[in-house]
Amino acid sequence: MDDLLAQLAPLGLALLLGILVGAEREWQGKPAGMRTHALIAVGACLFVLAGRYGFGGIEPGTPGVDPARIAAQVVTGVGFLGAGVIFFHRNLLFGMTTAASIWSTTAVAIACGAGLYWAAVAVAVAHVVVVAGLAPVENMIARHARHTGSLHVRYAAPMKLGDLLEVCTEQGFTVTEIDNEDEDGDGEREGHARSTQLMLNGRGSVRELTSKLTGREGIERVKFTEEITNGGV
Repeated sequence: MDDLLAQLAPLGLALLLGILVGAEREWQGKPAGMRTHALIAVGACLFVLAGRYGFGGIEPGTPGVDPARIAAQVVTGVGFLGAGVIFFHRNLLFGMTTAASIWSTTAVAIACGAGLYWAAVAVAVAHVVVVAGLAPVENMIARHARHTGSLHVRYAAPMKLGDLLEVCTEQGFTVTEIDNEDEDGDGEREGHARSTQLMLNGRGSVRELTSKLTGREGIERVKFTEEITNGGV
């Protein structure tokens, strides 16, 4: 029982700390959030536990047997596999949780091979809870996460620039820059289409903002492009 607690206690702590770090990243509007950090933390902890407890029954110096070296090579190899599912498109990062899931699952497999069956089961259950259970929490945090980017709106009368600014402010964003352009080349003609680009910064839901604007009369097109700030992911 003591050995079981000695294995599960570090995993639980790693999981909680991973969630804590991920929540802070979510609050800052970073792509890698709670699920990603939690899976990485619990997977890394399991790798260490597998090396610490999993190979004690093998006699040192046994020819052709070095399970710790094999485990190290698996860790290195799965890094390339995880990198293959991550891609960057239009200033947005995709595949981070999938990559972390691959890495964490590999840790479970190594633990099973090392005889750490209960630890492997615990991490597999934690994996499912993290991926499925934290999604609603992430969505709630995302509603108040910090976003910086450009909002491109194409609209016609009766929509006015003041109405756009009002909606952005109501949704928790500050407009830092405005770039107006008359697409029809005639700013005086009533009913002509206009294109406006707004630089936004603030805590709010981009989805709700674009949805509310799309439902307004006169709005023809809405597009928000997230800006990745200095400092990386």
